[in-house]
Amino acid sequence: MGVSAGAAVGAIAKARSRGRKAKRPNILFVFDDQHRHSALGCYGNGVVQTPNLDRLAGQGIVFENAFSSCPICAPFRGQMLTGRYSHANGVVDNEYRLSPGQSTLARELGGAGYRTAFIGKWHLGYGPYTADKRHGFDYIAANNCEHDYYNVRYYANEAGPIKIDAWAPAGETDQAIAFIDEHVRSHAEKPFFLMLGWGPPHWTGRKYDVYPREFKIYDPAKVDLPPNVPSDMESFARNEIAHYYGMVTALDHEFGRLIDALERSGQARNTIVVFTSDHGDHLSSHGYGKPFDTQLHHAKRASKATPFNESIHIPLLIRWPGGVRPESRTDAVFSSVDFMPTLLGMCGLDIPGGLQGTDMSQAAGGRAGKGPDSAYLQILGPGWPHRGPWVGFWRGVRTRDWVYARWKDNECGPMLFNCAEDPFEMNNLAGVPQHAARQRELEAKLQDWMKATGDAFESGARDRATGMLALGQEFTHERWKR
Repeated sequence: MGVSAGAAVGAIAKARSRGRKAKRPNILFVFDDQHRHSALGCYGNGVVQTPNLDRLAGQGIVFENAFSSCPICAPFRGQMLTGRYSHANGVVDNEYRLSPGQSTLARELGGAGYRTAFIGKWHLGYGPYTADKRHGFDYIAANNCEHDYYNVRYYANEAGPIKIDAWAPAGETDQAIAFIDEHVRSHAEKPFFLMLGWGPPHWTGRKYDVYPREFKIYDPAKVDLPPNVPSDMESFARNEIAHYYGMVTALDHEFGRLIDALERSGQARNTIVVFTSDHGDHLSSHGYGKPFDTQLHHAKRASKATPFNESIHIPLLIRWPGGVRPESRTDAVFSSVDFMPTLLGMCGLDIPGGLQGTDMSQAAGGRAGKGPDSAYLQILGPGWPHRGPWVGFWRGVRTRDWVYARWKDNECGPMLFNCAEDPFEMNNLAGVPQHAARQRELEAKLQDWMKATGDAFESGARDRATGMLALGQEFTHERWKR
């Protein structure tokens, strides 16, 4: 039997009222890289096979409107861990470090008695991972950004590099299972916070086909090709999508192994399980390719980092027996800055000052709260770390039904799409007289977001060489200065 919405919120309230020494719920947070919202069965995809993630969705809540507020790898991670937007936390683009001295989710949970660990793709700095590089995690077994999935090396805190002798997600899942088992044996009196970050379904080099052979099961002729893929890219897109789905199904298998291990450990009923992704992937939608596709116009060399749904719309599933109502869905607008306050709220912990995200634990518990009516979207940097004009600098807002964005010093004009009526975003309504009032309304909302978050998008000083806002950001490695 499922729990009622009132009981779910009651569980959160009960957690909030517990004393500091009481056993709080564990958190198992799993996310992959470049997994677009539409590539899961629980979101209506009838082709891709994701039985384990679909089972999680049925046992908990599905967020229909979760968005990556800065849809690139490292900036998403910075937002997720700090509850602050990229212009505020220091990670303005890939290969920039978190600004020192700020609160992180790991630090807050560690201060509340949690054992904290991160396994997998980190992308917030290179090993060895001394305490100052772990941002509150007790233990890290991570690589910064390695996408050759049969040739991944990682650092275990300061030890390494250590080679994973397997498909990387399989080896990382083994490590996550070992952490849970060791925790139950030796630290059962404490709750744990474990983050597992997989590299796929992000491409390897120029391809998506680096994954175990038994999951190469998709016929390119039978994939669900979106109508926003240009006709001259259809054959190419079908092949990429078939392999992309193969990687997703392979990850689903690893997720099933992980959840089975959690069940065996006896910790499942007191564990909040989260699955999400850092951003999506165009996979040729709207004619976008990859940064290395030099035959394309530079403005189309972005497989992500755009305001389109394929880039910003991410999956978000949460299960917590007794705290989240099974078989529930919510249309609440959730952003990457909301992870930290929401998880702290679900665990009954105080939320530190300075966060810019919203505690969405009421929505997770099945009740409508007073969350934001839109997600604030931003891209601060031009690539990894300087790819020139291929994506530009832009800001935007995404409501349940509309997306609006505009660029600075870039040939791209503004975009305005009615996502409810035009889900594949094929009819740009920006500048259309009949929709001028809507554009003004969303422009005003965008201005409000910039003011509320202190984002000097239009007025801030910029670096002469790159055009990026000069915010005191620092690279994660000296090589990027060159």
